[in-house]
Amino acid sequence: MLGMMHGMMLEAACLAGEAVLDAPVTATWSGIGLREWAGRVSETAGRPVLVDHRLDPDTTIRLECREEPLLDVLARAAAVANGEVATLRSSVVIVPLGLATVVTRAEKARESRVASLPTRQRSVLDRQMPWQWPAGARPRDLVAAAATKAGVTLEGTAKVPHDHLPATSLADLTLAEGLDLLLTAYDLRVDWQVSHAAAGSPASRAPTGRIIAIDAGLAPATVTAITGTSAAARPVAGKPPRRPSPDKPKPATDKQTFSLQVAAPLEELLTVIAARLGLKLDLDHESLTRCGIAPREIVRATVKDASRDELLDAILGPLSLQWRINDDTLRVFAR
Repeated sequence: MLGMMHGMMLEAACLAGEAVLDAPVTATWSGIGLREWAGRVSETAGRPVLVDHRLDPDTTIRLECREEPLLDVLARAAAVANGEVATLRSSVVIVPLGLATVVTRAEKARESRVASLPTRQRSVLDRQMPWQWPAGARPRDLVAAAATKAGVTLEGTAKVPHDHLPATSLADLTLAEGLDLLLTAYDLRVDWQVSHAAAGSPASRAPTGRIIAIDAGLAPATVTAITGTSAAARPVAGKPPRRPSPDKPKPATDKQTFSLQVAAPLEELLTVIAARLGLKLDLDHESLTRCGIAPREIVRATVKDASRDELLDAILGPLSLQWRINDDTLRVFAR
């Protein structure tokens, strides 16, 4: 019951945050650096808006918006710096292209893991605390100090680089949120585990954390919606519908139509699409690398009642990628 209440509280907070990001904004910014712009817009967003250190914080922002949703304004500013927006529970992070989906999936994985912990250990990670540091602070030191102060064991701090951060002052965040926010810029996160006390000892009050790669153990990205219908599958009047074949899916025919709404990493999306079409995926990584396209680059597409060819064109066309179907294989490549 307590775990369910914990989830309901998180969901309510998420819905409130989404309402703010959907609010219309009318403003003009001219000749302001990205990091400074993010600091100013944080007040409007009602949460910290942070810039990943891999992006140029001095990228000049020149924007004019009239009654435009705040989230769209954030996306426009991120695009100027070749970044994209990751909307998290208590913050917004502008990250390099292709990483937003990974960051949001990592947050969901953390929330699921924290919710599964015993109440006493979960309360340690849910405790709100201030997150601020002076210019030149090192992330490894900040992570280790936060863990020590909370009384949790944190393994793998040596993976955190000896970087130097700009001065930052954030609104209170939970221990779990703050640690992951620090680690995200280094493609890391904390995986939390139940801490078991030795036999005869009092129950442990704090969980154990292990720093891992940000995408380690994440479930594959899910497609928002993908449906397909075939004329052959529709029942004929007076005849019972045919039973589906127990065999593996056969390649889709041109009579099928598909509807899709998605924002997901390219390779993961193509894997889902290929399986839906009854095909194996052959993604030419070498040709993609030559053209500067990452397999984790985020693809956004919306199609309705599209043929198989139209579906693939909608996904791959914006990236100028080519596709071919040979026998039971979908080959995707760049020229």
